Amino acid sequence: MLIFFDTEFTGLGQPNPKLISLALVPADGSSPFYAEIAEGDGWVCNDCNSFVLREVLPILKGGKYIVPSTELCDILLAWFTGMPRSVQVACDSVIDFRFLKNILDVDWPNKLEKQYFDLSTLITNNVYDQAVNRYYTQDCPPHNALTDAQAYRLGWLAWMDAKKLANKEKD
Repeated sequence: MLIFFDTEFTGLGQPNPKLISLALVPADGSSPFYAEIAEGDGWVCNDCNSFVLREVLPILKGGKYIVPSTELCDILLAWFTGMPRSVQVACDSVIDFRFLKNILDVDWPNKLEKQYFDLSTLITNNVYDQAVNRYYTQDCPPHNALTDAQAYRLGWLAWMDAKKLANKEKD
């Protein structure tokens, strides 16, 4: 099963970007995982580029979603333990996957494949792109890790449906 994954971090092009938030959304629609790292617990506003300051920080959820960075690995491992079968992360950037690898480090879950499904290959697909963009609204804006991961899931589902339909038409 695919798990759609996204992160928000201090900025593209930085030599050592710092994690701000992350989300994992299972393809089967089961319970997602979303966590934020509080400012001062691994990142500060001065680390962020202008895009992150303008587009990412204002839409963080805060409150119950804030997780101490020292506990993030254990919380993620517990979440992965609840997965019913083998899973593979799907994300659109190697940067996202590196954050996951750094968090889990030597505690990589047995159920989780060590390679990710690269969603960036679907970005130019109209069906995928349109489904992703339809998901975004004023209440669900892009550049929030959870919203983006949910949008990626819907894009992938639409792409898979279109692929199945095309295969049926060939038969």
